[in-house]
Amino acid sequence: MRLLPRLALIAALLPGAAWAARPTVAVLPFSIDKHVVISDGRNFFAGTIEDETALLTNELVHQLVASRKFDVLERARLDDVLDEKDLQGSDYGSAGSLAKVAKLTGADYLVLGRIDRIGAESEWKSLPYSSRMQLQQKAFVDLYLRVVDAKSGRIVTAEKFVQETVLRGPKPTDSLGKKLVAETAQAGVARLVESLFPLRIAKVDGKTVFLNRSGEGALAVGDRLAILSQGEAVRDSDTGEELGRPLTEVAQGRVVAVDAEIVKAELSGDAPVKEGMRVQKLPPEKKTEASADLPPGPRW
Repeated sequence: MRLLPRLALIAALLPGAAWAARPTVAVLPFSIDKHVVISDGRNFFAGTIEDETALLTNELVHQLVASRKFDVLERARLDDVLDEKDLQGSDYGSAGSLAKVAKLTGADYLVLGRIDRIGAESEWKSLPYSSRMQLQQKAFVDLYLRVVDAKSGRIVTAEKFVQETVLRGPKPTDSLGKKLVAETAQAGVARLVESLFPLRIAKVDGKTVFLNRSGEGALAVGDRLAILSQGEAVRDSDTGEELGRPLTEVAQGRVVAVDAEIVKAELSGDAPVKEGMRVQKLPPEKKTEASADLPPGPRW
């Protein structure tokens, strides 16, 4: 038993041991632009807009945990920190407050979100090739996300996007608000993870590759992928800052398996690929006229 602390120390000093430590993230409560109101369709959402904001914060935490890229600070611990006298009623987005939250939580990154617009609507639409009508519900939210380096206060990444969700022929048990919250959190986490941990090949086994993503995320069976090699860094001639590395497509593949632990894809072609190469999701293939969603039977 006395050897255990010694073995732990040796393991910590081994090359690559740093990879075992995931960064700690604290998700601060979402803020709402003071002019935001829920436009139409209030019955589609549960409670007030503040309730929806809390749901979105909680769902974002869940999706970050599911990504398996971060250690996420428990909400109870974060609430205790935010209840500190010096932080009560303060603007969490200010430099001073962020620094204090980071110090008290020990987080490596702070995630902040703001809702700029949210709304919903419903309408009856006619079904193609039918005289029947179907109820369609649509909701949207304008979201601004940013990740701040807790030590330096530098904004690591910032994402602003509009998320939309649709329910066609909703059942009584369906919830447009919950669907919007879940899809918004999933899309937001996918963007944040991609910014901090770009999609890469983790292992190559012949024409089968395994990606550095867990099953929960923006990838699904059938998604088309581009495998990219990185060139030499391009640097700013004035500051020396690395601006990026040019990417060249060397192969394509398709996702064939997605589960809670891993994402697997099959390559097309014989181009050599290596571990660490970048991977990019391609847009769906456009349907030709022959494969369009038309009912079977003759076409006049």
